Amino acid sequence: MLVTRALLSFLAITAVSSFTFAQEKKVAVDPSGTWRWDFDTNGETIKNVLKLEAASDGKVTGTLSARDMKMDVIDGQIKDGKLSFQIKMETPRSFKILFDGKVDGDKVDGKADASSEQGAIELPWTAKRSVESSDVVGVWKLKVTLPDDRVLQPLLTVSLKDNKLEATMRSEDGMSIDAKKVEIKDNQLRFEVDTKYEGADLHVVYRGRPYGSKLKGTLEYTTDGDSGELDFAGVLQPEKK
Repeated sequence: MLVTRALLSFLAITAVSSFTFAQEKKVAVDPSGTWRWDFDTNGETIKNVLKLEAASDGKVTGTLSARDMKMDVIDGQIKDGKLSFQIKMETPRSFKILFDGKVDGDKVDGKADASSEQGAIELPWTAKRSVESSDVVGVWKLKVTLPDDRVLQPLLTVSLKDNKLEATMRSEDGMSIDAKKVEIKDNQLRFEVDTKYEGADLHVVYRGRPYGSKLKGTLEYTTDGDSGELDFAGVLQPEKK
């Protein structure tokens, strides 16, 4: 595969040979990402949004948002494909809900045991993992490894304005290029970039699947009669306080 100077120049705008991502041992089944399901009660449909992050030791953290409440995941873990965690909910009454489920790809099936001083109830629980625009907003540190083992490090900033995604690639020296056709399709973040280098047109198409704070995908480039494909990964950076 021929990797041109134009490609090297654009992908990171600045190459950082000493940059590496932390090499973590991956859990066999990773539930990281955003899970969604609806719950009907007393004629009301409650939309639930569960955001999870799994560590290499199987510990799972995150939040569950429902109605106007946002609750922390407690004692979360993934083991042998089985996901479990607790939620404490404060309404006029205090509830503790224990979720258990088997993860199968982007679906989890199981049960939720809710208990309070007034008693306990068991309910079926089915959720699906999906990617929506709000799940990709933020600053992503990307990693592109070239065939010669050099590592490129662009920063991708994704924002949501008037329900439309926008993105900018930025170098460490502050140079930036706006992305085009930014969208979520088939649970992937997709965008394109057009630029020039030494008079040649360079077109790059990115397609990546976010799993919580992790992103993995491929990019396809075309320039001056040359084309190819490279893998890339990304990590969502913590919000500045």
